[in-house]
Amino acid sequence: MSSEESEVFDLTSRDRLLVIQWEHLNLWRFYPLALASSWSIRCFLYPMSVVKSRLQLQKQNNMYRGMRHAFTEIVKVEGVGALYRGFWMTLPQISASFLYSSTYERVRDLIQVHVGITNPSLVSALAGGIASPTAQLVFVPTDIVAQHMMVQNNPEAFGGSRKASAVASAIRNDGLEKRLTLGLRVVRAVYRVDGIAGFYRGFLSAVMLYIPSTMVFWSTYYHALAGFRFIRVKVTEMESGMKPKTTSEVDNRNLFLDQAISGSIGGIASACVTNPLEMLRIRLQVHRTNYTDTIKRLWRYEGSKVLTKGLAPRVVSNALYSSLVMLAYETVKKLCVLPEYRDHVVW
Repeated sequence: MSSEESEVFDLTSRDRLLVIQWEHLNLWRFYPLALASSWSIRCFLYPMSVVKSRLQLQKQNNMYRGMRHAFTEIVKVEGVGALYRGFWMTLPQISASFLYSSTYERVRDLIQVHVGITNPSLVSALAGGIASPTAQLVFVPTDIVAQHMMVQNNPEAFGGSRKASAVASAIRNDGLEKRLTLGLRVVRAVYRVDGIAGFYRGFLSAVMLYIPSTMVFWSTYYHALAGFRFIRVKVTEMESGMKPKTTSEVDNRNLFLDQAISGSIGGIASACVTNPLEMLRIRLQVHRTNYTDTIKRLWRYEGSKVLTKGLAPRVVSNALYSSLVMLAYETVKKLCVLPEYRDHVVW
């Protein structure tokens, strides 16, 4: 590729700030806006998490035939509120998202400056993989509590073994229905059954899931974004009759749409590739079996369906979440750039 062509595809060129990095931001303004956007998206998409979790925890199809059936049955039998069961217990994950994004952006800078890697997809994949375990310190315990809450209406239907019923039994027999919320009762039950370690059950499986998940997402996202960028260059060339020599000559209007669609593509790819790992994680955490038993039970009862069980709501959720997050995240970053970079931002 010639130097002129490489400049056209340089997503960090100063004449057009196509990738906003940490040093470009006013962080005092960025964090509150990012918090508000993250909370709104999480609130909107949480029902998908409930449906996905129930589909993946049931044995074969003993409760729901699929995503639509699960939605309608949950609303009909338990009410709309059941789709938000456990929601408040996951709110600390917003702080984990900031921990992840901060680590991700810092690692990106380190890789680019000190390692010398400049390819956006590779840099982001490596940074995402390194940043992911830090977020799991918060995600794993809150996920465990929320997942037990999601299935508490009928724990026997979603339990995988006698060990799985221990937490449900502790909740059923605690006599605290009128004194504590369900979330606090689950926290108490998990602690009584497994101690502090119970809140980090399946931590390794979560890391095994989210490292490849983030790496697949960021790699796919930037490859898709580069594809849209290539199309924009060709369209500009066709309209002007000349090959653009700099990023300023390329039509970058509505760049956020490219980012949103690329986010959806990345989310779908990530969901499809890592679904078996998601099945392993959630069953380890809720069914409370060890790794060997969990894998054996998955193969015995689900077989090849382990590749697709709960995949539909996960794909929908990931696609929407990734698209909305990229829209919100990139928009918030553009709103929070330092004054000296504002004229370089592409909307």
